[in-house]
Amino acid sequence: MNQRVTHRQMILLVLLLSISGTLIQPHAQAIYYAEQHAYLSYIPVVVVMLASMWMLSRVQRRFPDQDLFQALAGRFPFLGRLAGLMYILFFFFVFARDIRLTGDYISITLLETTPISIIVLSLIVMGVFIVRGGLGSLIGMSELYVTLFLLNSVIVPFMLIQQINMDNLMPYFHVDVTGVGKGSWYIFSFYGEMIALPFVIKGSDFRYKSVVSGIILSALLMMLILVETITSIGVPIASRLVYPSYELARQLQISDFLDRFDLALAAATLPTMITKIAFDLYFVCWGLKRIIPNVSGKVLTGPIALVGFVCAFWFFRNAIQLNRFTREWTWIAIVFEVMFPIVLFLFLRPRKKDKKESTQQRSGEQSKKEKHEPEQKSADSEKDGEKRRKDSHGGELQPS
Repeated sequence: MNQRVTHRQMILLVLLLSISGTLIQPHAQAIYYAEQHAYLSYIPVVVVMLASMWMLSRVQRRFPDQDLFQALAGRFPFLGRLAGLMYILFFFFVFARDIRLTGDYISITLLETTPISIIVLSLIVMGVFIVRGGLGSLIGMSELYVTLFLLNSVIVPFMLIQQINMDNLMPYFHVDVTGVGKGSWYIFSFYGEMIALPFVIKGSDFRYKSVVSGIILSALLMMLILVETITSIGVPIASRLVYPSYELARQLQISDFLDRFDLALAAATLPTMITKIAFDLYFVCWGLKRIIPNVSGKVLTGPIALVGFVCAFWFFRNAIQLNRFTREWTWIAIVFEVMFPIVLFLFLRPRKKDKKESTQQRSGEQSKKEKHEPEQKSADSEKDGEKRRKDSHGGELQPS
């Protein structure tokens, strides 16, 4: 059964999926091509994702009691399951990429002497325990750690006032449109992973208004971080860093008594990345449970996590290869984040028979409700009369 998701939780899930991976890797590549106007690279990405999520929200309205895995398998038994399996493979690759990306990030910046295999294995163990708690655990961790990340992002600009140099944004109005487009290309594949939400949330809970709020908030936040990176570090240096967001955190100093404030920011940011890894694993297990009957998602969690551990080192030999693969990965991401939503919007519709049955069911429920209303009204009137009689005698009758 699908976990019920509120408006606030939907916004936080959009932030979780769009921020976690984007914050680590593609900002340096966007700055390299778009230079001081790299923050503008988010505008085309936001427009495309608003259109894709709108199409999926319209599809979800046709199946209010189902998620997209159920809708695909029920409407097109073979092609629907095939499309669902392709999405599962897509996010399995994202899962392997995220654990390798996070493992390299921790190994390079925080735990230099710890073997990366031990770091990645620790991430997987934490992810498995989170996934076994279901979508409720993911939502709970998002409410805690994504909110903490938002709070940190609001506080950081005030700490960077002394390091900010607005001349790094000059010339302000000479925009390289080609460079901005290339920056959007590198950002898109990471930012568009919010496409997974309709597959794990049923149609009645998937609200487009919540998705729009999450997309706009995440884009503004990422644009703010890019502007902070450019103004405090500069384009020549930031474009050649592997993790510019970490270097931005290292610029922070609170007077002379707290030099390594980046460790405090990492302590607040890493749980968000771990939650994103757990969501990738949850998506794969949930999809297999929906597509293959009589399969337990909890039983599959451990084996799939171990396969992802192996694939993380099999697919990528080092952090440089992982960084360069972003350019080619966008071609694959466009298929799942743009092309498939268009196909689903055009062809995924309930059968006419199912429409009639749902209409008859709703009419039956309405008639039962109408029949029940007079009885409820008479019972309420009797209760009101009894209450008035009690009130006229000063409450319940007391023995004389």
